[in-house]
Amino acid sequence: MGQSIQAVKNTRTWAIPTAPGERSTLSGQFSAVHPQLHYHGQFKNGGGLSARSMRLFWRLMAEVYPGLFNGSEKLNAIELTKRMAWRYGGVAESLGINLGQEDDTNYDNLIRFPNLSSIAAARFAYEDFKKGGQKTRNYWNCLNTLINQQLPNKADTFASRTHGRPYQIPKVDRQINPENRNGQNFNGVMFSSKWLADDMNCNAQETATLRSLVEEAHKKAKFGEGSPADWWVIVLGDGDGMGKYVSGSKLKKYKEYLITDAITENVKNHQDYPDLLATQKRMGPATHVGLNRALLDFSNRLVPYLTEERYCGKVVYSGGDDVMAVLPLADLLGYLRSLRAAWCADPDPEREFSTEGGYWTPKQSLQGLQQRPYFTMGDGATMSLGIVIAHKSVPLPTVLESLWTAEKDRAKKLYGKDGLCFRVIYGSGNTLEALMKGELLELWWNFMQYDQQDLSALFYRLAEELPRHACVTESDRLFRKAAQVIINRRDQTLESHIQENLLNWLDQWENWAYQTYNQVNKIDTPIAKSEGFLVH
Repeated sequence: MGQSIQAVKNTRTWAIPTAPGERSTLSGQFSAVHPQLHYHGQFKNGGGLSARSMRLFWRLMAEVYPGLFNGSEKLNAIELTKRMAWRYGGVAESLGINLGQEDDTNYDNLIRFPNLSSIAAARFAYEDFKKGGQKTRNYWNCLNTLINQQLPNKADTFASRTHGRPYQIPKVDRQINPENRNGQNFNGVMFSSKWLADDMNCNAQETATLRSLVEEAHKKAKFGEGSPADWWVIVLGDGDGMGKYVSGSKLKKYKEYLITDAITENVKNHQDYPDLLATQKRMGPATHVGLNRALLDFSNRLVPYLTEERYCGKVVYSGGDDVMAVLPLADLLGYLRSLRAAWCADPDPEREFSTEGGYWTPKQSLQGLQQRPYFTMGDGATMSLGIVIAHKSVPLPTVLESLWTAEKDRAKKLYGKDGLCFRVIYGSGNTLEALMKGELLELWWNFMQYDQQDLSALFYRLAEELPRHACVTESDRLFRKAAQVIINRRDQTLESHIQENLLNWLDQWENWAYQTYNQVNKIDTPIAKSEGFLVH
């Protein structure tokens, strides 16, 4: 059974068909729809379609279906169907929902997934409203006053978009409006002029005015050069070696699964008992059920809880060993620690779950979870993750493309898998990348627990100078010694506990690099030469 499942998985092929003309501006996938776009005639000969005609068509769609399209976006057939299905496809009617007249339809109460600005600002809002929410209220009042003065025809729309609907992140919304009163919500779209202009259906002139008003409100709110919604994070995770779990080759010997205290002496004294203990456990029907249960508990219970209740994120999808979630930047490292621990039954970093026998069991009642043990993949299970930290101005198709390659082509390709590939995409398009082995994440977390000191200059010097002044050894700890010299040359002193945590991390990194290099050379593969062991 396991071999059959794996055979199907290995033989399937995926191919994105060739897309003539312009692609979707929303996802970057497939052709943007146009009435004269066909897969025959002049297009198969490369005739193409006028860009002017495409722009005119989508401006016309915005006029014919006000509020549904903004005139600048161009959707493919799948996206167009989803966008129009609720009203014009009869989906709402089939569910017994009365939308009312076209002109007064309010879609805000039907939105279930937050905009990226709300996700980026979610942690800020949560922490602010724990203290009363004064910063958020002051910012909204300031921006509302400016819009009433300079864009009075958009004042009501602004209020409904930013004060009438919630963040759509449960933890944040309960903190902002615990009694769920009408008109007492806030929405993070107010921090981004681009998304706010789209939501308010502003024309070009109104968009320019709104941009200046948002910038002015940011300055008056004393956010500095940016805002709480400038950066957001998307995480893509995939379990390592799932084919081996399905086939049973990951299973250990029976002695690892038997409770010897429950076995009678007659059985222990049997001549075949030692052979049983030394026999590898087989993948039978009951073990398949346990594997399925572990994947279901992880994807349907633990991932939603960790993402949306412990942290201020939102699950995009979670099925089996696949996870995609969006988060505010401040939640990233904590979320990665919790996600990896829940996958392999490591101790819970936040101590909300007890870890016994490969299960995660809530110590007390938790939001959205039953009080029962939850299956995990058990000790030794690993997960490779691609992480993209994106500026709000970076188009979503660019972020998704970078995310998929980070997970598949970088994190998964690390020797032994269990990789983390971090990418930062700036508004200018520049990208930074860092690779880390999963086992080193906990030590990195310990190092990052410092009191808001700016260590960027130190990191830059270490990244530049360490590869030139140290090499990987078995026990000489050259990276530690070189780093100490560089740290001591700085004018600004580094607190002893911060320095020690950094040096401990370098020791562990060097130890991992040395062992991995030896393992790679033993199996005589070119990966050691091609990848090397660089400090990223």
